[in-house]
Amino acid sequence: MTGQIKVMVVDAQSLFRLGVIHTLESDEKIKVVGQASSGNEALQRTELIRPDVVLLDTSISWDGIEIAKAIKKISDQAKLVILTMSETGTDVVRAVEAGAVGYILKDIDDDQLVPIIKSVAAGGSFFAPGLTLRAISYLKQPSTAEALASLTEQEERTLRLVSSGLSNREVATTLGILEKTVKYHMTHTMAKLGVRNRVEATIMARQRWADGAQSQSPVHNDIAERG
Repeated sequence: MTGQIKVMVVDAQSLFRLGVIHTLESDEKIKVVGQASSGNEALQRTELIRPDVVLLDTSISWDGIEIAKAIKKISDQAKLVILTMSETGTDVVRAVEAGAVGYILKDIDDDQLVPIIKSVAAGGSFFAPGLTLRAISYLKQPSTAEALASLTEQEERTLRLVSSGLSNREVATTLGILEKTVKYHMTHTMAKLGVRNRVEATIMARQRWADGAQSQSPVHNDIAERG
């Protein structure tokens, strides 16, 4: 992404919201173009300013996930990052289903927030440590092993790098291929896994590989040697 990253911050707590804005604007590559304290205000501002990234506290309404879905309907290009106190697997999965590419907790260190926003804006994803495992049981499918086994070597290499949080451009550089080729591989991978987006693919892959089912695969070893 060229130019400044346009961010909108949505949180009902004004002091916390202003603190987040201050942290983000300490970096010259980020510009906070809007803020909101309610769901309706968030939707109106999304329509008006079309931010690159929306940092959303889902506790702003009785069902903040519905607000998240509505934001994605208004601006599908906006990268949605959930900033919350909820650590439940159900909430993580619902956030992913709503289109979130990031899920971070409010006790995050200030110096972590800017790198996360930059990564997400570049096409990466980020989920607070430990939350992926809590979401696994909600996304398990009986055919996970078979689906992953059906991937070509290049598709698996691509998925492993995407699962580590790299953007499409970073994956392309690592593998020595075009960025559009990365997108092509991920499109086919998501179809084979039966998931709707790269975040769901990442959670599914991490779960399976964490179980050690493919930890000794030639593809995994090849990537490790490259690293």
